[in-house]
Amino acid sequence: MKWKILLTLGGVMLSVNGALSWLHFEDLTARFETQRGATRQRLVAEVLALRSDVGLRLQALAGMLAALDSVGVGVFERAAGNALLRQHFDSYWPVLQLDLGIDSLQLYAKDGPPLATWTTDALVDVDQDAHVRTVIANEQAMHWTRCRTRCTQFAAAPILSAGRVAGAVVLGSSLADVIVSFNRLSAADLGVLVPTGTLLGLPADKNFLPRLGLQVIGLSSAERNLPLLQQVEAIPPMPGGSAWRLLSYDGGQFELSFLALDTPLDASSPAIMVVIDDLTQALDDIRKSVWNRLRGELLASLLSLLLLALLVHAPLQRMTRAVRAIPLLGRRAFVEARARIAPRARRLVDDEIDSLDEAAIALSHRLETLENEVAAHSAETQAMLRRISVERDFSRSLLDTAQVIILTQSADGRILTLNRYGRLLSGWGQDDLLGKRFFDFVGSDGSSGLAVQQAVQDIAAGGRQHVQLESVLVGANGQSYEITWNHSRLAGRPEDAVMILSVGIDHTERKRAESHVSYLAEHDPLTGLVNRQHFQYQLDRALLSARRLGHDGALLYLDLDAFKYVNDVSGHQAGDALLRIVADEVGSVARASDLLARLGGDELGLLLHECDRDGAIQVAEKINKRLAEIKYPGLGASHRVSASIGIVVFSEAKMDVEQLLTNADIAMYQAKSKGGSGWHLYSEGEGVQEKMQSRLYWEEMINRSLADAGLLVYYQPILDIRAWRISHYEALVRMRSDDGSLIPPGLFMEVAENSGLIRDIDRYVIHQVFDKMLALFAAGQHYKFAINLSGVSINDARLLAFIRDELARSPMLPGHVVFEITETAAVSDFSAARAFMEAVRELGCAFSLDDFGVGFSSFNYIKQLPVDYVKIDGSFVRTLVDSPDDQVFVKALAEVARGFGKKTVAEFVEDERALNLLRAFGVDYAQGYFIGKPAPDLLPERVLLAGSVSLREARAPVI
Repeated sequence: MKWKILLTLGGVMLSVNGALSWLHFEDLTARFETQRGATRQRLVAEVLALRSDVGLRLQALAGMLAALDSVGVGVFERAAGNALLRQHFDSYWPVLQLDLGIDSLQLYAKDGPPLATWTTDALVDVDQDAHVRTVIANEQAMHWTRCRTRCTQFAAAPILSAGRVAGAVVLGSSLADVIVSFNRLSAADLGVLVPTGTLLGLPADKNFLPRLGLQVIGLSSAERNLPLLQQVEAIPPMPGGSAWRLLSYDGGQFELSFLALDTPLDASSPAIMVVIDDLTQALDDIRKSVWNRLRGELLASLLSLLLLALLVHAPLQRMTRAVRAIPLLGRRAFVEARARIAPRARRLVDDEIDSLDEAAIALSHRLETLENEVAAHSAETQAMLRRISVERDFSRSLLDTAQVIILTQSADGRILTLNRYGRLLSGWGQDDLLGKRFFDFVGSDGSSGLAVQQAVQDIAAGGRQHVQLESVLVGANGQSYEITWNHSRLAGRPEDAVMILSVGIDHTERKRAESHVSYLAEHDPLTGLVNRQHFQYQLDRALLSARRLGHDGALLYLDLDAFKYVNDVSGHQAGDALLRIVADEVGSVARASDLLARLGGDELGLLLHECDRDGAIQVAEKINKRLAEIKYPGLGASHRVSASIGIVVFSEAKMDVEQLLTNADIAMYQAKSKGGSGWHLYSEGEGVQEKMQSRLYWEEMINRSLADAGLLVYYQPILDIRAWRISHYEALVRMRSDDGSLIPPGLFMEVAENSGLIRDIDRYVIHQVFDKMLALFAAGQHYKFAINLSGVSINDARLLAFIRDELARSPMLPGHVVFEITETAAVSDFSAARAFMEAVRELGCAFSLDDFGVGFSSFNYIKQLPVDYVKIDGSFVRTLVDSPDDQVFVKALAEVARGFGKKTVAEFVEDERALNLLRAFGVDYAQGYFIGKPAPDLLPERVLLAGSVSLREARAPVI
C-alpha cells in the first residue's frame, strides 16, 4: 500500500509540476504579449507626440513672429518694407538657426512668391506655396512634414494687421531632433524611410533598401539597425496608418513598428517612420525563468516523496492493526479488540492514528455499555406509557383554555361539545347547545354551505380523513371573524356513532394585515397607482402575451420636467400634490385596459396593450397636452407642467422586462436632451447602454453630492514671485465617494457639463468659497480666491444674478474674487464670453484666462478679452527647464501680456529651477506643488514657503 501511495503521488506531482511550468510559461508569454501591445502603442504614441510637439512648438514660434507689429507693417509697405523685413529678421536668423534649430524662415505676402527667405542649403528647393495659401485663406496656423533627401517639419502662421490677413510666416526644422529625443526617452530606435522617387534622381548609397525600394534618410544606432532593415522583405499593409512585424536577425528577435507620415501633395506614397525595439533579452528571460522553475519543482517533488516514505511507514503499520481489530467489535469481542489495538504508551505528539485507536477503544466501551442498557429499556418503556396517559388528561384540560374553537359534531352536523373559547365567540351557553347545528354556528349559505355539508358527509362516510375549509363566523357582538376550520373523524370502535372533530383558528387580524400588505406591496401609497414591482410583473406578462399572439404593445416612460424646481420653490407637499394631479390626468388619457404605475420619484410608466407606434405617439402627445392644461396654485404663473416621454414599441422582440425598461429610460433621456416637453421613440442600435448607464451613475453621484454636501472645495496657493508672498488661492472641486476617498473632477466634469449639472456645481462652489472668505474676513485674513467657471455657465442668464446676490453678502467680496474661464470656452462663444466678463468686472471682480497656449493660442485674444490675468498652460511650464522652445514661448507670452497690461500666472511649477526661470522671464505669479498642494484648509504661509526660503536670494539665470 505504501508503494502504491508513493507512486501515485509521484505521478501526480510530476503532472502538476509539468502543468504548472507550462501554465507559468503561457502566463509569462501572454503577459509579455499584452505588455508588448501596450509598449508598441506607447512607442507609436511617443513618436507621434514628439513629432506633433515639434510641430506645435514650431507653429507657436511662427505665431509669435507673426504677431510682431513690425512684420505686419513691413508686409503692407511692400517694396519699402522688404528691406526693413530683411534687416529685422537678419538679426533674429542666427539665433533661430543656431539656438532653436530653425533651418528655414520665409515671409509670404497675401499672394505671390516669398518676400524674403532665410534657409540652409538643404532646403533651397522646398516649395511650400500650397500650404501657405491654405494658411492665408483659412486665417489659421498649421504645421506639416516634408520628406525628400531629409525630413523637415514646417509650420506657418498668418500675419494679421489692422484686422486683415497680410501674409504668412513659414518656419522649417529638421526631424533629426525627434529621432534623437525618441531614442533618449524610450531606449528604442527610430528611423525615417522615403521612396526613392523623392530623392530627385540622386544615386542610391549604402542607406538604400533594395528589397523595399526605400532610402533611409534618418536612423538612430545605424551601425546595428541598417543591416537589420536590409533584411525586411516587405512592409505589412497599414490600413490605419501603422503596422508592425517581428524579425529575427543575427540570433536576436526584433519588433518593427511602421508608421506612415503625412503624404505630401506631390508624392504618390508617404514617407515611413519605423520604430525598432529589441526583444531578445526579454524572450531569453522568459525561457530561463520557466526552466529554472521546472528544475526546482522536480527537485522539490523528489525530496518530498523520500520524506513522505520515511514518515508514513510506521503510521501505516499501526493503522493496519487498528483496521484488523474493528471487525471484532461486531462479534461483541470487546476485550480482544482492545488488546489487539494496543495504543502507544509513549508519544510526544498525538496524530490521527492515535485518535483512531482511542476512538476504537472508546467505541468498544460504548458498545459494551449499550448492551447493558438494553435490558433496562423495556422497563423504562412501560413507565413512559403511564406518563403518556397522564399527559393525555392534561391535554384535554389544556384544549379548553386554548384560544381556538374546538367542537365535536355528529354525522348530521349537530354540535355535541364546544369549548370555552367557542362559546365566548358565539355567545352560547352550555344549555344552548341542545339542538344547535354546525351550519347555524358558522352561518354558511349558498355554495360555501353546500361545500361544508359535503365535506362533513364525506368524513362521516369514511371517504376523507381530513378537510380544511374557511368560513366567516358572526359573533355575539355582531363582529365577523375569519375562521379556518380543520375537520377530522374521531377514531373509535366500529359500533360507536361517528363523531367529527372540528378545530377553528381565528385568522381575522392576519387576514386584514395580509390584505393591507398585499395592497401596499403592489401600490404606491402617494398616488394610489401600482408600484414598480407590480408593474414589472404585469409588463412581463404583457411581453409573453405579445410574443404568443403577435400583438403590438408599447411602454411609455414619463419623467416630469423641472420637478426639482417645484420641490425647491413650493416644498415637497406641493410636489406630492402635483404628482397626484399628474397621475389623475395621465390616467384619464389612458384606456381602461392600460396600466399606469409610479416607477419612482417623478417617473411614471404607462403600459399600452395592443398599441402600435402611431398609437403610442398619439398617447404621448395627448399626455403632454393634458399636462400643459394643469393650473396648480403652488406653481408660478409662468411654469408649465410637462414631461419627457420615452416610447418603446414591442411585439415579438426578444427583450426582457429589464431591457425594455432600460431602453425606455434611454429614450426618455433622449427626449429630455431635446429640451423636454416631448417624446422620443426608441430604435435598436441608437446608442450604447453602457454609456447611458455610466452617465446615469455620475448624474446620480453629482445630484447626491450636491444634496448631501459631498462636493469638497480644496484650495491651492498662488505665489507672487516678486513680493515673495502668497497672493491668492485657487478653489478646486473634489467629490467624496461612498468609501470616503476623493474622486478627481476629471471623472465627472464631462457628464456635469453635458447634463447641465455644471451650473449647480458652479453655484455650489461660489457659495462655499464665499462662506470661506467671510470666515477669513472675520479672522482678519484677506486673501483673493480664484473660482473656475465652465463655458456652460457663462451662457446661463441666471448666473449673473446669482453672483450679484452672493457678492451682496459683504462689500469686501468683489475686490477679492477672480473668476477663471478657459481659453477654449472663451473663444468658442467670443461675444457672449466678452459680455459676461464685462458685466462681472463691473461688479468689482477680476477675470483670468485659463489654460492659455493649448487652444487657439492667438495673442490677439489677450488684447480683445477683458481679462486681468493670463494663465500659462502647465504643459509649457512642466518641461520649461529642459525645453528651449518652451522657454521662448513663455518668455514671449510674458512680454506680450505685460505690453497689454495683463498679469501672468504659471501653472505646474514643481521645482526651484522652473521658478527661477519664470522669475527671470518676468512672470508675475507661480502655482504648483512646489508652492503648495491643494488642501481643504489654508495652511500658514510660513509652512508653504518653509522649504524654499533660499529662493529669496536666488539669482535669475541668464537667458
